[in-house]
Amino acid sequence: MCSVTDVGKAQLLVAHPGHELLLHAWICRTKPVVHVLTDGSGHSNAPRLDASAKLLREAGARPGVIFGRLSDRQAYAMILERNMTLLLSLVMELAEELRREQPIMIVIDAAEAYNPVHDLSRLIAGAAIEMANVDTKQYEYAVVNSPYSFDSAHDDVIAFDLDDAAHAAKIEQARLLASLIPDADDLLSRFGTEAYRREALRRVLDWAHIDTDSPALYEQFGEQRLAAHRYQHVIRRAEHMIPLRDALLDEVRKHACVF
Repeated sequence: MCSVTDVGKAQLLVAHPGHELLLHAWICRTKPVVHVLTDGSGHSNAPRLDASAKLLREAGARPGVIFGRLSDRQAYAMILERNMTLLLSLVMELAEELRREQPIMIVIDAAEAYNPVHDLSRLIAGAAIEMANVDTKQYEYAVVNSPYSFDSAHDDVIAFDLDDAAHAAKIEQARLLASLIPDADDLLSRFGTEAYRREALRRVLDWAHIDTDSPALYEQFGEQRLAAHRYQHVIRRAEHMIPLRDALLDEVRKHACVF
């Protein structure tokens, strides 16, 4: 039986360059195939993918078929326009790689309602697993929430507590990338650097689930930026994310009928 730390048996899908820092030790152990949805250009239009590529290469990981495919603007436009053609093309490309590589797991950004592109990672990976008809298990890791937000006592959570050397290496990487990826340092300081001694993965049991019990933070951020004349439109859960999810579910059902 494969374990979750077996080399070459895992894949990782993150929304933006820099997120891989949160799982630095896990990446060094497992050397996964890594997919990155955007180039991290943000609103500056300055891609920041090279720094992530270097970090991953030095850790022994390799880039996946999706690696900085979209600019941040293109990713947000895809959601705002409910562009299923583009979204489905990403799903199908990932599905083909999953079918070819047969990983035991794919790890994705947790759906925390903080950034819609983060949440999209779950939908893309979940739909791709079903399209590929593989036994790959889906796990998520906290991006903006604390690594301790996943209860390690639960059977569906895998937690690693780093030794001093691994923790120091992780924090050092964040420091080195800070000048190239502006929010890299923030990722590992939000709860104090000691909190990031833990790396935790939680099994995703329902990739299509979208939490509607609490307000989406990305809607609040969007409304603030709209009021400040920085945005022209706001991405909304009911208007954009749920219709995209529903359309993906329809595509998965159609695919299942064909096969």
